[in-house]
Amino acid sequence: MSGIDIKDVFFRYNNSGFALEKISLFIKKGTFLGITGINGSGKSTFSYLLNGLIPNTLKGTMTGKVTVDGITTDKKSVAFFAKQVGMVFQNPDFSLFNLTVSEEVSFGLKNLKFDSIAQRVIDALSSVGLAGYAKRDPQTLSVGEKQKVCLAGVLAMDTDYIVLDEPTAQLDYKNSKELYELLTGLNKRGKTIIVIEHDTDLLWNYTKETLILNKGEIVSSGPTSKILSNTKMLNLLGIKVPNYKNNHTV
Repeated sequence: MSGIDIKDVFFRYNNSGFALEKISLFIKKGTFLGITGINGSGKSTFSYLLNGLIPNTLKGTMTGKVTVDGITTDKKSVAFFAKQVGMVFQNPDFSLFNLTVSEEVSFGLKNLKFDSIAQRVIDALSSVGLAGYAKRDPQTLSVGEKQKVCLAGVLAMDTDYIVLDEPTAQLDYKNSKELYELLTGLNKRGKTIIVIEHDTDLLWNYTKETLILNKGEIVSSGPTSKILSNTKMLNLLGIKVPNYKNNHTV
C-alpha cells in the first residue's frame, strides 16, 4: 500500500535532550492528516522525518525506519524526497529570497532540473489564486499571499505529499479558512495533505485524520471526529477543545 510508513522511530538531536520516542504510524496516501499538540511536543521534528531532513540533514541519533512509498529515507538524498514530499514551513519570510514570485516558484524546479518550468509556474500560481502575480516582488505581498507563494513552489513540483508546518500561525481567520479550502481541494484531487496545526477548529472542520503528540510520543491518532471529541484527553493535554456547535465536519 502506498504511503509513509514510520516504524519504531526514536530520534534525539545531537545538541539537545529532546527526542521523538516510540513513533510508529502509517500515513495512507490520499488522506488529510492534522497533527497537533502543545508547543515543544515534537510536531516539527516529526514532520522532518517525512521528507528525509531527518536523518540526512538534521543530525542526531536515530533508530527505526521511515519509508516513503517503499523507499527508506536514509537510502536516498533530500533532493530525491523533495520530489515526493513538499514542505511548507511556518514563516514564509524565512523561505522567500528571490526578487520575483516567478523566480521563487521556479527555484526548486531549476535546482532539481524539472522540465516545462514556465508552464509549471503558471499552473501553480493559478491553482493558489495568484495568477498575474509572477512579476511581483514577494516582499510586497501580504502574509497570506506569501504563504500561497510557498505552497505554489511545492505544487509546481507536483509532489504526492504536502506537509505544512503551522501554516495559519500568522494568518487571520479569513485567510486561514481560505488556505484550508485550498488544501481540501488539493486533497480531493488526490494529494496527501499533512498539516501541523494548533487551531483544532480548523482540524475539526477540514481534516480526515488527527494525530496528537505529547512529549515526543503519539498519544492518540485516528479519525478526526473521534480524536477531537475526546474532551477529557484534550483538556488533560492542554489542547483547545473545538467549538463543535459552530463547526462542521467534512
